[in-house]
Amino acid sequence: MMLWFVLNIVLWGLEVAAPSADSAVVTLPNCPVSIIDEAQVPARVQGQLIELSVKEGDTVKRGDVLGRIDDAVLQKTLDVKRYQLEAAKKDADNDVNVRYAKWANLVADAEYQQAVDANNRAPGAVPQAELRRLLLERGKTSLAIEQAAHDLEVAKLTVQVRQAELAEVEEQLRMYQIVAPIDGVIIKRFLHAGEWVKPGDPVFHVVRMDRLRIEGMVSAEKYLPAQLDKAPVVFVVKLPQLGERQFQGQVVYVSPVVEVTGEFMVWAEIVNVRDERSGHWLLRPGLTGQLTIRLNP
Repeated sequence: MMLWFVLNIVLWGLEVAAPSADSAVVTLPNCPVSIIDEAQVPARVQGQLIELSVKEGDTVKRGDVLGRIDDAVLQKTLDVKRYQLEAAKKDADNDVNVRYAKWANLVADAEYQQAVDANNRAPGAVPQAELRRLLLERGKTSLAIEQAAHDLEVAKLTVQVRQAELAEVEEQLRMYQIVAPIDGVIIKRFLHAGEWVKPGDPVFHVVRMDRLRIEGMVSAEKYLPAQLDKAPVVFVVKLPQLGERQFQGQVVYVSPVVEVTGEFMVWAEIVNVRDERSGHWLLRPGLTGQLTIRLNP
């Protein structure tokens, strides 16, 4: 009798000391699927919508142009800025004035020196007034070289100004585009081509579908945040005609707040996949399923 009691104590101790595999995971039923990223895509300027290139259900990438507001006037301004830039580049590449000023200075210097030499050979051959005029002409042509070089430098700077003006108009034109801010699926188109919009008016609603959030509540009495943070997860959901499907992911957020129920919230981010036949996403916001978290040691 005593031996049987001792054996039971030993076996019980072994069970306590060696937890089962199930103790390394926590399973949370009825966890809802929710959206991580979504965006109302607004108009950024006032005007008439002249083009909407996507509709509900279309998949878009970040940066895709989804529509356009009438930008005809600004396009004309863009043409003007391009012509002005082209003209400025031609001015900046044109050094004719610099070369002419240098040649004029050489001629003026030669004429002055010739007059000086003539007076050296025969004093008074060239009147002093003429010498002063030739000296002034030589000085003017010397300054003309500096002025021509200055004008050429200004012309080169003008190219930079015209480039900046062109870039500004191009940036303004981009404001007339309706651009997708995230990867996702168009779930709502609020307006149609031909309608008038103001800055901030929503045109599309985009939802990211490749990664979704699973929310669950965990007992604060049983688990520490460190056991859950960045822990791998498996989400199981039952889908019509397809049965149970598993999705892999990771805990990305552990709430520091314990609710009055004695539980705290965790979020897991799940990688969504498409149905091989239809191409539709299998997981959708609003579904519920079972979340299994493999606890950190």
